[in-house]
Amino acid sequence: MEYRIEHDSMGTVKVPADRYWGAQTQRSHENFPIGLGHETMPEEIIHAFGILKKAAARANAALRPEKMTQEKLAAIEQAADEVIAGKRVHCVGEMIGGIGILCSILK
Repeated sequence: MEYRIEHDSMGTVKVPADRYWGAQTQRSHENFPIGLGHETMPEEIIHAFGILKKAAARANAALRPEKMTQEKLAAIEQAADEVIAGKRVHCVGEMIGGIGILCSILK
């Protein structure tokens, strides 16, 4: 498996290269393996996350174009479109007792 190195306030962490999440989600995956394989995130919620992430990226591009460049926007929109189409979905954690924090689809 290929990895890339992501950085956050705690340092560096290896993340699988084919995943869209970053350092904090990877740490959650490694440190909170609760419910894996038992209660999966419903497809409808994952689909809605894709729509939400795409809309948020567009809003950020309109409000802060110096922070959300067209290049970043295009990458996020492409990833969101893949999630909306059901092609690119990576939920790190499962839903246990309403905990959906570990489901990070896009970074």
